[in-house]
Amino acid sequence: MGNNCDYCITAHDSVKEMHSFLRSMGYRHTFFERVKRQGAICYFGEQGRCCTLCPDGPCRIKRRAPKGKCGIDADGLAARNLLRLVNQGGAAYTHDFKTTLKTLKAVAEGKSPFTVKDRKKMIWFAEKLELSTEGTDRQIIGRIAEYLEREFMKDINEPLDIVKKLAPESRVKKWEALGILPGGYIFESHEAGAKVMPNIDTDFMDLSLSALRLGLSAGFLANIATTIIRDIIFGSPDITKGYADIGVLDKDYVNIVVHGHVPWMGSVVARMAKEEKFQKKAKEAGAKGIKVYGSLCTGQEMLQRPEIAKYLDGQVGNWLTQEFVAATGAVDAFLMDKNCAAPGLGDLVQKVKLHTKLIPVSSVVRLRDIPVDQSVIYDPEIVEKQAEKLILLSIEAYKNRRKTYPIHIPDKKTPYIAGFGVESLLNILGGTPDPLLEAIENGAIKGVVGLVSCTTMKNGHGTFTYEFVKELLKRDILVLITGCASSLAQAEGLTNREAVEKFAGEGLKGVCKILDIPPVLNFGSCLDTGRMIHLILALSEYLGVDPSQLPVVAAAPEYYNNDAYIDGLLAVAMGINTYVNPVPPIVGGPALTRLLTRDLEDILGGRFMVEPDPVKAAQMIQEELDRKLN
Repeated sequence: MGNNCDYCITAHDSVKEMHSFLRSMGYRHTFFERVKRQGAICYFGEQGRCCTLCPDGPCRIKRRAPKGKCGIDADGLAARNLLRLVNQGGAAYTHDFKTTLKTLKAVAEGKSPFTVKDRKKMIWFAEKLELSTEGTDRQIIGRIAEYLEREFMKDINEPLDIVKKLAPESRVKKWEALGILPGGYIFESHEAGAKVMPNIDTDFMDLSLSALRLGLSAGFLANIATTIIRDIIFGSPDITKGYADIGVLDKDYVNIVVHGHVPWMGSVVARMAKEEKFQKKAKEAGAKGIKVYGSLCTGQEMLQRPEIAKYLDGQVGNWLTQEFVAATGAVDAFLMDKNCAAPGLGDLVQKVKLHTKLIPVSSVVRLRDIPVDQSVIYDPEIVEKQAEKLILLSIEAYKNRRKTYPIHIPDKKTPYIAGFGVESLLNILGGTPDPLLEAIENGAIKGVVGLVSCTTMKNGHGTFTYEFVKELLKRDILVLITGCASSLAQAEGLTNREAVEKFAGEGLKGVCKILDIPPVLNFGSCLDTGRMIHLILALSEYLGVDPSQLPVVAAAPEYYNNDAYIDGLLAVAMGINTYVNPVPPIVGGPALTRLLTRDLEDILGGRFMVEPDPVKAAQMIQEELDRKLN
């Protein structure tokens, strides 16, 4: 199916095809059209130089009006706006952490079907936290849950113990000296929420330090601890294989898409859907059976671990793909977990009268005019009963497929390799990181980029990340990837063995062939930034150096959601230089911009880097890695 749309910029042929399909049906309301109708972006908002906090505004900082009506300057305004975004992102990430705590407690009390799958990691984590490892798995899990809950609820003057237990002493000393060793996120968030009110905190330096505190608090609790807990419960990552892109859908089956960032409900639905009694019910309804697919980070979490990846029938795409996945007419239910439940999805389903059920399974996910059934909002104690209800609802939805809606599934799916983590990577390397470090030392690999990213509409759907990653690979830079960018990389063939010949430079190609790995290693969901930090901490400890000395750069080439700010701040606080695109709304404040993009490196060993061109950005990162090595 052809596509002559000049504004439909995407890295995915499947998305182009589905967009053409929708246009042929008269539907012109996808994100492509919405971007076009929005027109030019507000210059003041883009730079962080506008304020809507009080009824005397909105105020805009400009040359002839360098201060707001209250007297705030451009740096204070941009920093205050930034802190609000960071706080929202941390709230989203720690919502995952809160759900994890609730699940852990249920496991400890024997009230949940989840059990410990990686006992070795559980013992390691408990020992790191200096907790007793005596007793049953449930007792040890209970101690970990109690410890983490206490950490979460600490006031701002009670430094997180987990930070001191897991971070290198060199980092902890820097954070203590700067006054950014944080307390629990509940009270850190409360403090930050008060600071961003008008006329309370207008000092850009203090506001920036508050943002770093949030990055560390949410980062260690949500990113690092939550990732470790999920490994304990689901099993640590190990090599898996599958297919990605919209073409994984099969019209002859009841198709369930588990969508969002949280794997708890999705993993149980996928497992139970394979049970004979549900497969039989689907066949009685006229289908060949039931298939379950991953979407966004829920899928990425599941396909990382063989224990649950075996129940998944493919990964459909990232957050900007969801409208086009539904538009196939072959999806019977979207189970909407936190987050990235796009309003446009509900609009599409209603306007083209799709039979597809959109079912929120998170306490925070809501779409206009989409009913919410409280009985299926995730509860670890009754999750199997909830999963059964969701599967039966999906079968009923299949029965209601419209005969007049022409199902259209692009014939496009790509093989991927996933399941990379600290343990599986060490297994590939022979039990020690030395082969990787030697490859870097002899110049075969120029360094490593840890890429955690969404996809945005600003530069076209995924096109910036695709070009950026290709540039890194041909410069012999190994890429570890998480988040929505993982779905992009899978669909576009960057995470399989064929990518070695197609994309890798000669040095990287040789290393990949010896180790039998793709040049882009899938490290999981966006929250699995914690897994990358875990790897950095392990390498730092192994080499006896501060993380800032490692030949590693972090990158978010298409960050979108506010939780990406937590990823970036955590990386920079660890001393890792971090590339971000689009340019964050800070450049309206010149002193703030200097602080974040230059001076932070002198203070913390890491800074933010910005560059709107993917080729120049890759070159900048290569030069940064060369500087670290030399």
